[in-house]
Amino acid sequence: MRIIIPILMVILFTAGSVAAETALSLADVMRLAQEHSYSIKLSRADSASAVFDYRAAAAQRIPTLSLNGTTFFLSDIPQAQVGFNKIALGSKDNYQADFRLAVPLYTGGRLSSRIKIQNENRLAKAMNLQSEKLSAAYDSRRAYLNLLLARAMVGSARASLERLKIVKQDVQNLYQNGMADSVDILDAELAYQKGLQLEDQNRTLFRNASIVLAQQIGWPPDSDIVPSDSIPVPSALDSASLPIDSSSLHRPELKALDYRIRSAESLIGLNKANYFPNISGYGGYSVGKPNRDFFNKTWNDNFNVGVILNWDFNFGGKTRNSVLSARQAAYSARLAKSRLTEALTTQAGTAQQNLKYAYQSYLSTGTQLDISRRQYRLAQDKERSGQMSINRLLELEAGLTAAEQMYRASMINYYLAETEYFYAVGAPRIYGGF
Repeated sequence: MRIIIPILMVILFTAGSVAAETALSLADVMRLAQEHSYSIKLSRADSASAVFDYRAAAAQRIPTLSLNGTTFFLSDIPQAQVGFNKIALGSKDNYQADFRLAVPLYTGGRLSSRIKIQNENRLAKAMNLQSEKLSAAYDSRRAYLNLLLARAMVGSARASLERLKIVKQDVQNLYQNGMADSVDILDAELAYQKGLQLEDQNRTLFRNASIVLAQQIGWPPDSDIVPSDSIPVPSALDSASLPIDSSSLHRPELKALDYRIRSAESLIGLNKANYFPNISGYGGYSVGKPNRDFFNKTWNDNFNVGVILNWDFNFGGKTRNSVLSARQAAYSARLAKSRLTEALTTQAGTAQQNLKYAYQSYLSTGTQLDISRRQYRLAQDKERSGQMSINRLLELEAGLTAAEQMYRASMINYYLAETEYFYAVGAPRIYGGF
């Protein structure tokens, strides 16, 4: 019993200290990244704020009901001499309540311009939200591909280590048969130790990629994430042959600038409206003591309707300068869109060329890997028959390892280039799988 208890404690401690692996697909990662992204949450809040601002602006068309109430006491009120009597004019205790329903009749375009501005701002903020989602998809997709690349490098290092183990055994057999010397044994051992170091290095790179991915999805850094998706064989992307111009770009940033331009143009109309008057109509109900009749002493009420005209004149050119300023702001917004369109077109064209090169590189590294494998198999047979030196076999093994790494990296680099292309043109496929 004394022996069993420590063993159970060791087993429980070991089980608790080993983190369970979590397999995640690309779809899982993108969903978790969208849910975790603070940029998306911030942009979503800004978008919701813009919606409320638009509703508030639109509500200005609705009649407004206002209520004013006043009460006060006068210690002395004027009196009028009528014959031999004095008559108090008004009441010492005063109560007044006014209800007024006002509606704008003519604003010179102020209301419609404000509503348009807030509507365009609302749409621009919605595009900003889409832009943040696109960025999150781009970042999470790259992080997942980098994890796949690191895993591929670990697999390549393991395969190399297995080959080096076989070489060590072959050298031992040749040494026992007098066909190899101690230098050959040391060369094989040295190559094997370098293989161990390469495996450790690639494991570290895999762990670093896992930490980056965990940060993207909001998981703890010590999460043991394993990608569950496998990389399919790349195929030439049909859309890569399409010409790159402004019409092929579907980036939400460009749409956001379109709305900013319209908002700036509506601001011109808002400033021009200051040349015109404000006219509003109202209907009211007043009740109080003495109410509007200051010579009365009793409670009374009345209804009233009317029109209010407000027209401001500034002789310093305030309105004119405001209009000119708004026009320059609209021109600046149009220039900003042209500049961004030019930059994104260049980015998309570069990404398209990189994607084409990535596909050709994948085909080339596949051919190189096939040659390296056949070359290594022939070299193994020659080395076992004593027709090839150990150093030459180790050189070919290192070349095979490099070819394997280049081939596996070229597959994933193709999808990284594809991700860059999807992001550059704003393609919806960036949210999908491989």
